Formats: sequence, structure tokens, C-alpha cells
Amino acid sequence: MEDWGPLVPAVARVWPKAEEFLHGAELERFEARVLVALRALDALQQTSGTVLTPEKQEAVDAAAREVAAAFEAHEPLGALLLAEFDSLAESQERFGPEPPPPDWIPWQRALLMPVLYATDRATLPGETGFGVERGALTYGELRVGIPDDHRMGAAEKPRLWRLRFRDDPAKAATLGSVTTSTAQEFAQLARTRLAKGEDGQALVFVHGYNVTFPDAAIRAAQIAYDLNFTGVPMLYSWPSKGTMRGYVADENAVSRSVPYFQEFLRHVLTETGVRELHVIAHSMGNRLLTQALADLDTTSLPHGSGRLGQVIFAAPDVDAEVFRQRLPRIARQAKGCTLYASSADRALQVSRTLAASPRAGQSGDGIVVAPGLNTIDATELDTGLMSHSYVGDHRSVLADVYGLLRQALPPAKRFGLVSVPHAGGSYWSFQPQK
Repeated sequence: MEDWGPLVPAVARVWPKAEEFLHGAELERFEARVLVALRALDALQQTSGTVLTPEKQEAVDAAAREVAAAFEAHEPLGALLLAEFDSLAESQERFGPEPPPPDWIPWQRALLMPVLYATDRATLPGETGFGVERGALTYGELRVGIPDDHRMGAAEKPRLWRLRFRDDPAKAATLGSVTTSTAQEFAQLARTRLAKGEDGQALVFVHGYNVTFPDAAIRAAQIAYDLNFTGVPMLYSWPSKGTMRGYVADENAVSRSVPYFQEFLRHVLTETGVRELHVIAHSMGNRLLTQALADLDTTSLPHGSGRLGQVIFAAPDVDAEVFRQRLPRIARQAKGCTLYASSADRALQVSRTLAASPRAGQSGDGIVVAPGLNTIDATELDTGLMSHSYVGDHRSVLADVYGLLRQALPPAKRFGLVSVPHAGGSYWSFQPQK
């Protein structure tokens, strides 16, 4: 039986030095191996309790040795890890029952994720980033640090995600650098990223009402992380006021953003080399998505342009009748269209009252069922107080989106869905939770 207590702090200390000795594909393989081993060790330590059985201890020892072996395969990283481990082990013996020294702060494993973005928000004066006012169309790249979850298990990270260690035990995702670029620079960067990604795929997230730019950036990265999306994650951010009282202003802003969003879509589909562009829009962001695609025929773009893949309407705050009218023009362009709806969505209940008309994101008697659309009713899930952000928050829904985007599974082959007959055909519903 071995004491592996100093291992993770030792890894965190040595980690910044890895880029001094490893580069390119070798560094990527090293990061992937260490990450999977750390996830395995983390999972075992969190589920083992205070008393380890011999079998569990053997499993912990094996996972810890795999972490060490990844470093030992690359000298002098192996020697550096051993030296740090011994130093921390010696200090551990010294402080005994007393509180640990500062070296023993709880390190947080995180992944630094690059996200390409476009926005028609105005830049913040004298700052890096974007505020709530309207602006011109701007392109760029941002980076978000996402706390890594051992439940991701043996799934290897996408090549462009960088493994980092924070000396801050906070679990929240954080927005890092935000840089701007020209449209041409954006396209070239996207080409480079797509060449390293999976099968020429990109995923665009469009946020909803009451969302700031930093919150939109973090949500886009979090969704890409939860889906382990191996293509290129992107964000389109329109100038939401980011306040509960800004609903009417957001309605006007999202309509004003349509031509900018269309320009962004044209640019991505024609200039970046993307093969398939998936889109997830949430809440009021679906007004932007549906109007833009209803008035833009992406199939008529020049030969060699990318095509729309899966288009996901998440809890759309769109008039249900308007949604039905726009859907045929959207469905004929996309590989597939999926609607997630819920009759428990309180935010859409308020929106329905204000607009005096049903929302497309509501289920129940008025649920939207139409040709070319897979409708998923999430009412049976426990989706929280407001039941509005379930597509990005609920693990069952994320797992369903994973099956759609990452495995190309139809609803009939995705776990937890049952078919429900309807006058318009049929739709799908998550099974009641037990």
C-alpha cells in the first residue's frame, strides 16, 4: 500500500514545465494520457470512502502508477515529478496532524478551451471584451477555463484543449483572454482549427435573453466540454442587456442582429473550410436563428461551401405559429432539426402571458410537431426552479444531445426516450424520473 497523497500537488507543480520539453503532437499525446489517468485516480478516490478495500487500493495504486508512468516516459519530466513528490512527502511527514502548508492547497484540474466568436455587441471602452450596447460585427477568439470532471472518464480531450492546474479551489468556469481579429484572420484561424479537429465540424452556440458576453462565452465552452465536442466550438453573441428588466430591449436587439448573424453564417460556411456546421440556440436566441435561416438559403451558397448539420432549438422563446411557418425553409437546409420543449418552463410561461400566444418551447396540448422536426418533451425531467436552461444543465438532456451530435443517433436509438402519438405524427418524451 502506497501513500499517493503528494502525487497531484507534485503533478501541478511540474505541469508548467512540460511545454519546455514537449511540443506539438507529442505534447498533445502526453496531456491526453495524463488527463485520462488523473480522471481515473480522481474517480477512485472520490468513490472509495475513508476505508479502502485491498481491491480498491490496488486500483488506486494502478491509476497513480499510470500517472507517474506518463511522466517517466519523458525525461526529465519523470525526474522532476519524483523530486517534487519526495519533497512534498517529506513536508507531509513534518506537519503531521497540523494543517497542511500552503503547498498543499487543493489544486483544481481544468481545461483551457479556445472558442471562436462573432458578436454585434459594442466593445467596452478601455477594456477587453464586450458590453451590452449595439455595435458592428466583430470576430475573434476567447479562452475559457472549464473545471475538469472525472466523470468524463477515458474520453480523450480534443487536441486543442489544454490541460491546466489552478491553485484556486473554486469550481466555476472562468473567462480568460478575449482577442479580436479581422474576418479574414478569423477564417484562417478557423481553417487551422478545423484541420486539427474532427471531420470538419463546428458547433455554434447562440444564447438567449438576459445573458452577458462573459456568461455566453462560458456557456458555449461548457456545452462543448459536456459534449466532448472534438470539432471547433463557436459562439455568436448578440447585444442582450443581461438583466431581467431588459426583455423588451432584448427583443428589439435580437431582431436587429439578424443581418449580422446571416453575414457570420455566410462567412463560416464559405470561407473557413467547414464541412458541417451544427447550431444550438437557446430561448430568445431562436428568434435570431429561425428568422436568419428562414431568409437565408444556405444551400445556394457557392460550390464547396459547408452545409448545416444538426440545428437544435433549445426551449425556443418564439411564437409557436411563427416557428411553424419558418420551419420548412430551415428543415430543407439542415441535416436534421430537433426541438426541446417543456410544459414546466416557467420563463416561457411568462413570455406566453406577455405575448398572449404560445411559445415553440412549450409542450402540452400545443406542442409543435411537424415534418422534418424531431420534438423532444423534457417535462418529465427535474429541470430546476425555472426549468428553462435544461438543455445546458441537465445531464439527461446533454446525453441526448451527445447521442445526436456525436453519435448521429436518431431518437429511437437514444436512451431514455419514448415515442408519443400525436395528430401531426409523433414526438418523443423523456421517461418519468424515478
